[in-house]
Amino acid sequence: MKFHTLTINVILSIAATIGIQSATHASTKYDVLAKQIGLQTAQPQPAQSQAVQSQATQLEPQAANSAVNQEGQTFFSHPPQLMRVAASQIGEDTPSTYEFTLTVPKDAGQPLKAVKIAQATNVETVKFNVSNSKAFVGDRLTASAQIRLASVGGETPTNPGDVTIVFDQPVQPGSTVTVALAAQQNPSWGGVYEFGVTAYPDGENGLGQFLGYGRINFYGNSN
Repeated sequence: MKFHTLTINVILSIAATIGIQSATHASTKYDVLAKQIGLQTAQPQPAQSQAVQSQATQLEPQAANSAVNQEGQTFFSHPPQLMRVAASQIGEDTPSTYEFTLTVPKDAGQPLKAVKIAQATNVETVKFNVSNSKAFVGDRLTASAQIRLASVGGETPTNPGDVTIVFDQPVQPGSTVTVALAAQQNPSWGGVYEFGVTAYPDGENGLGQFLGYGRINFYGNSN
């Protein structure tokens, strides 16, 4: 009876040892296979590492909202987007309002302080009534509130057709704004006219970001 008991215990011990070795061999074999196909096995992280990782995640939005280079110049981490350009009237020699709609992304890094609109060289240069310039929250058709302007820079002899609009309060990331410029009249000659749009972030030394050209097709004597 003692012999059978001893034998059973030995057998169970041997079986347990074989089981452990098999599991270890299987685990090792899986790790080797995982490395071969580019997988990584999960490793438990110490509590301190997890805390540091959590703090880093919390700091990311703050870093994204402080886009300033070593020279102290502010810039857009992700620049605004020119979404829409339209004219209230497209006929020749007709007073009109040109609307430029921009969206400031949530991850812009800086709010939008100013917008420069410069007409590309064409047959004629549109003249604006800069004192009648306006800005609205959202796009013009669904504007919810007018935005106060700090200043509007008019055209100069060296830069005809250029207008710079400075907002009294910067447009915050995640917002849409429409700038409306009153033209004295549309060109007499029809065709496609292009207007380059540059956005400037808030800050004394903001670096402008060119957003592209908005195109308006006028119909005039050339058609």
